[in-house]
Amino acid sequence: MNELEPDPSLQVQRPRRAHAARERRRRRATWAAAAVVIALVAAIAVVVGTDRAEQVDAASASDTADASSSTTSTTPPSTTTTVPPAPTTPPDQVLPESGTGRRVVFSVARQRMWWVDEAGTVLRTSLVSGRANTPATGTFQVYSKTLNATGLDGSRMDYFVRFTKGPNGWAIGFHDIPEVDGVPVQTEEQLGQPLSHGCIRQREDDARFTWDYLQVGDTVVVVA
Repeated sequence: MNELEPDPSLQVQRPRRAHAARERRRRRATWAAAAVVIALVAAIAVVVGTDRAEQVDAASASDTADASSSTTSTTPPSTTTTVPPAPTTPPDQVLPESGTGRRVVFSVARQRMWWVDEAGTVLRTSLVSGRANTPATGTFQVYSKTLNATGLDGSRMDYFVRFTKGPNGWAIGFHDIPEVDGVPVQTEEQLGQPLSHGCIRQREDDARFTWDYLQVGDTVVVVA
């Protein structure tokens, strides 16, 4: 065989090898295309799943809001009212034990008066000025009234309501703050202090109220 001539077996093998190479390239291209398709499908599935989840969440939130709105609109407004606590009487203004019924009460120690009605309700209370340890404690009745009275010292005492007498026989009762020559012997700010000679001094409006409230025979209770 001439060594320059091609070997017939090689000529047969070359086409086979070329065909095998082409087949391998075709398969690789097919696999690559399939991989791309699979990736695209997976991506689309993720996007669709996310959108669906967002739609479900939005629908759920909307349902919850609707339910809340429905509950709010159907719930009647509260009609509960807060009752304010009853006012508390300061300890120094509490009515002392003094019996029952319509009466006026005077506390020597507190230098205070109370006007009490038939039901035991305190109509008013106020500081006054009497004398220490005077008068004696007990239950008394009004025995006389003088609209404009004059004291032993020449002072003017209006709305005088007498209910007892002192050891020397002088009348003891309620009246306004005395005036000497038109000048009050004490100020209203000093009420609450024992400054009198024995009677119980009141501010003018209290003295006028006592004058109208007490009649001869009405009860006055003096407590410690």
